[in-house]
Amino acid sequence: MPGLGDCEHSVGIQEYLADAVTATEQAGKKSGSGREAEFGARRILDEQTVDHVKTLPESRARLDTRSKAARITVLTRLLALIIALCTLQPLAASGNIALPDMGASADRLLSPEEESRYGESLLRELRRQNLIIEDPLVADYLRALGYRLVAYSERQADDFTFFVVRSDEINAFAAPGGYVGVNVGLIYAFESESELAAVLAHEIAHVSQRHLVRAWESMQKATLPIALAMIGAVIAAQGASGDGTEAALISGMGLLQQQSINFTRNNEYEADRIGIHTLHNSGFDPGAMATTFARMGRAMRANGRERPEFLRTHPVTLSRVTEAKDRAAAIERDQLRPAALERPDEARFHLMRERAHVLTAIAPADLIGEYQKKLDTAEASLQPSLRYGLALAQLYGAQPRPALAALKVMAAERPNEPLFELPLAEALSANDDSAEALTRLERLAKNFPGNRAVQLGYANELVRTGDSERGALASAVLRDLLVRHGDDPSVQQSYARASELAGQELRALEAHAEVALLNGRPLDAMEQLRRLLERPKLDYYQRARVEARIQAITPWVLEVERLRNRSQRPS
Repeated sequence: MPGLGDCEHSVGIQEYLADAVTATEQAGKKSGSGREAEFGARRILDEQTVDHVKTLPESRARLDTRSKAARITVLTRLLALIIALCTLQPLAASGNIALPDMGASADRLLSPEEESRYGESLLRELRRQNLIIEDPLVADYLRALGYRLVAYSERQADDFTFFVVRSDEINAFAAPGGYVGVNVGLIYAFESESELAAVLAHEIAHVSQRHLVRAWESMQKATLPIALAMIGAVIAAQGASGDGTEAALISGMGLLQQQSINFTRNNEYEADRIGIHTLHNSGFDPGAMATTFARMGRAMRANGRERPEFLRTHPVTLSRVTEAKDRAAAIERDQLRPAALERPDEARFHLMRERAHVLTAIAPADLIGEYQKKLDTAEASLQPSLRYGLALAQLYGAQPRPALAALKVMAAERPNEPLFELPLAEALSANDDSAEALTRLERLAKNFPGNRAVQLGYANELVRTGDSERGALASAVLRDLLVRHGDDPSVQQSYARASELAGQELRALEAHAEVALLNGRPLDAMEQLRRLLERPKLDYYQRARVEARIQAITPWVLEVERLRNRSQRPS
């Protein structure tokens, strides 16, 4: 969102601040004391005895009068500045929006296009910090689950982007533009797909109701009335003690904070209500909304850990949980709308849960003992997912031989399942059997022509074991994938390597620039594209394509430069 420092009104505000500070300093000089001089005079008077200072009461009265006048002057200027900020901030925020107000009033503050740009920038920044799990199996699972809920939400036509954050913290969040992030720690804390769906439905409701923009709008609407009330309190307190005046200011700021809390609480209740209906309509357990918070709270108390971030940003009260339970019971009892025939896939959820857990481990080998202990006591329904987690921990923990044996058994039990076939191919390759790995991946790629994980796995194995001919085949496979997943840096990275192997140097350089862009390094991307233009072998179409890409990313590069220059400016 645009800040005050980014608008034309900020110059006037900064000048006003400078004038206010100068006037205050001059007032202190004219009176013969600044703030320090006043405190010094009080200290001297307090140290004198009554016997030696005959005029102590008169001197203290003069100081009290001077102190009160100085306080009123400073507070008056402060309140004037508050009003200036309250009135100018909406103008600054909407100064760049020329679209007519055809929808909600929040559109005047931030258009859907701007929301999407902010969400995209957030995702790229998370990627720059290596906080996004790019595993296509986990990513596609979350995306499919999210869009199943979106199909039954109130904003079915909106675009959403679901992604998994590489963090053990129990948290999920929604960003402007339909960007919904879920931490691995949150997924691992749940025991059913309905619980994960409950969090996603809640965050989808935040996006569909535009709570982020509405919260900003609400604060702007409330700030000016509260500031005016603060002025009245200051005027009323001028005849009283200075503590009363300061208390009026503190109370006013408290009202602003409480108003924000109230709006957040209302948003949470609204997201709960809408999310519960979305859960029921899409075939999940509507009661999972209430059990989700209770489960996380119990887990934290049992482990002696502090309250998770999700419960800090989504505060839970007894009345909120009770209302969620009552609403879920009413929905199931009344059956106002029949639920979808599709039911939760608990087996797949548990497999994905363990996969995400292993992929985010700093040392996967350390999980081997943990899984072996769990397998000794786990109930039968959890045994398959725990065996899968153990095999992945062995595979990525430099123990490919036992992983290969376990994954062969799983693939035989569920043939043609990418969730088992892809890690099995990795294990075969790690055990120097790349021919068998390629055979399995080629067959899998023919059976799943549009599957990102399968096509990407097949292309990567071709590049790893191949020559220029296999590089050209991998490049062709990935070129089709780029049409639908061009915003995936792992696909772009694989395409760049395949193009290099195939001798397609220009396409490889373009893909490397896209990788830099998607990973939050637009300046690097711009530099690579500009160097690409200097190559003499560029034909007309290649040059036009590169120039168009430069033009498309230039606004973002300029924004990054502006933010960098402002951060380097001395405070």
